[in-house]
Amino acid sequence: MSGQGQPLTTRQQLLVPATVAVLFVAMVSSFTPTPLYPLYQDEWGIGDELIGVAFAAYPIAVIVTLVLMGGVSDRFGRRLTLIIALLMLLIGMGVLTVAFAYPLLLLGRALQGIAVALAAGAGAATLMETHPKGVARGAFVNTLALAVGSAVGPLLAGVLASVTPLPLVFPYLAVAVAVLVPLGLVLRSQEVRPALTDAPLVRTIRLPRPLWPGFSVAGAAILGTNLAMGMFGSFGGAIAATVGLVSEFAVGLLVSIVLASLAVSQVITRALRPRTAMALGLLGAAVGWGAAALASAMDTPWMMIVGASLIGAGAGLCLMGSAALIGIISPVNRRAEIYSAYLLVAFGALSVLSLVAGIVVQQASATAVLTVSFAICTLLSLFVSFFSRRLLPATA
Repeated sequence: MSGQGQPLTTRQQLLVPATVAVLFVAMVSSFTPTPLYPLYQDEWGIGDELIGVAFAAYPIAVIVTLVLMGGVSDRFGRRLTLIIALLMLLIGMGVLTVAFAYPLLLLGRALQGIAVALAAGAGAATLMETHPKGVARGAFVNTLALAVGSAVGPLLAGVLASVTPLPLVFPYLAVAVAVLVPLGLVLRSQEVRPALTDAPLVRTIRLPRPLWPGFSVAGAAILGTNLAMGMFGSFGGAIAATVGLVSEFAVGLLVSIVLASLAVSQVITRALRPRTAMALGLLGAAVGWGAAALASAMDTPWMMIVGASLIGAGAGLCLMGSAALIGIISPVNRRAEIYSAYLLVAFGALSVLSLVAGIVVQQASATAVLTVSFAICTLLSLFVSFFSRRLLPATA
């Protein structure tokens, strides 16, 4: 049913699976470079700090796009925004395919960030507004599509890099071809809600003071999620190497274990209340980071795999619980604005963590990054466990 209670046409109904496909492919592309970073380092002779910058270019571009172009899907419509995002993603993959120097890697990552920001904002709104089972199911499908796409990206890239003669070309070409599938679906679909032609393109995001307590808990939880995505997304190769996993396939597999666990945990535990999901997620992730740090110090691959699984599962619970909490505490007429603020926190943390971790890996070691991540996640766990009882509404 549409927002006005009218039955949806077949083409309008197609917009839901089309949007899921857009989000899935967008996240596949986002993590495609992860197992390839060691190859870039070998070919160009760049250090870990520049890899951190390359990874951070993506979330920084997301933040800038959210701030400066947050009103695109309201003004021009969800469907058109998804088309623009896919075309931008195709350009970004093209740049990465022909990247022969470090600046082109930065440009390609930035274009990916712009595309994902447009797709994520329009996609989340589309699913919450249009999903036949309502807002809550639409929000769940949104986060699940993002998580599954994230898990597939590094594994696909790792496999293609291992079996093809041009490891820095074929993974991007494969994703570029895959982008054509959701593009075709969106082009065949039809808009459900009319565009608001008078909506401003640039909107100031304001967080009402009464929402600050609950938002702080959700923000702490999403930090736990992006700690996992940032560390393994940018330095999966360095982390895997500490336990002797050095091939592109092995690196991609380790990162995919983290991200697949992130997706699976949401499916298994989706009945949990937000406060429970966030508390359990951060606790499990902290245990995982501790196991990963020990595995790195002791050169124990199986312990690293166990730690990675726990980190991913905990990150998934944090993502699911924090996103659900944002939906609970946000007024209906300001849900999109509050969700944008939530995304700014998430991607802001992702960029800062990547930049700082690059310096730590360069100056110290990947083991030091894992140990610091354990300490951060432990503190976040204590914060959420303590304050969720005092700051969250009873419905959370």
